[in-house]
Amino acid sequence: MTTGTALPKPEEVGAFYDAANDLIAQFQGGSMHYGYWTGPEDDSTFEQASERLSDLLIDKLEAGPGDRVLDVGCGVGTPGVRLATRTGAELVGISISERDVELANARAEREGCADRARFQRANALEMPFEDDSFDHVLALESIVHMPDRAQVLKEIARVLRPGGSVSLTDFVERSPQSGDQAKPAFLKRLQGAVVDRVQKAALDRVMESWHTAPLVRAADYPSYASAAGLEITEVTDISQHTKYTAHRFYGAVYEHAKHNDVPPEVERILRAGPGEKRLHWLIEEDPAVGVILAVLRRPSAD
Repeated sequence: MTTGTALPKPEEVGAFYDAANDLIAQFQGGSMHYGYWTGPEDDSTFEQASERLSDLLIDKLEAGPGDRVLDVGCGVGTPGVRLATRTGAELVGISISERDVELANARAEREGCADRARFQRANALEMPFEDDSFDHVLALESIVHMPDRAQVLKEIARVLRPGGSVSLTDFVERSPQSGDQAKPAFLKRLQGAVVDRVQKAALDRVMESWHTAPLVRAADYPSYASAAGLEITEVTDISQHTKYTAHRFYGAVYEHAKHNDVPPEVERILRAGPGEKRLHWLIEEDPAVGVILAVLRRPSAD
């Protein structure tokens, strides 16, 4: 189900988050990314679930004191500050959003780690850092806003030191299990074609409202990594753990918008979203759009 989503422009992504990030963070547990729930019986708050996902990616890096870590697409700084305080590493975060950077640096000050966690405005496609500047790179749900995944991975590889690691999440197109194996093949193809057109149009609207790039597949990542000079060490589909995010986020924001003014950018998100009456579909169905966790490594110098 390939989409026709237009490529996001960095300046538009920055303007979007300048306007919307305060409200988005408010309803995503203080972060700007998905949460990780263990299953339908997990009653963790959004904050707990988003911290769980942050910790999962942070632990993959195995960073420690003396390491220098780059956070690409740092959001409001919650994962970056968490990495600095948990690992003792130095953290440099970048975002295309001025408001992100302002909030992230304020968080570092509040958490007492501004001496080892700082944030600045920068374009991830053209980073203002020397080659081999960082021991590790974190990219938590930011690659999806890049118009060219291969290019940003090449830029990450450039600033990453030999032997360094990258942990990231990305949105991907999946092939969910249909549960209709008993249907005749021609009927499944016919119904699938109709559903595909409807889903594609709806998905294009959602992705454009969030200024995200067209979806890729998990199977595409080895070629992206190879082109960037990186090695894949892990690609894990975590969709069954993250799928509860949209249900909780949209439900809360729909309710909030009934009684409060919201920025036009958030209004567009809600118009393109699933609608309150369809929220339960987001957790009952096997997601057609999912999330992968990928770990990459720059080979050590010989």
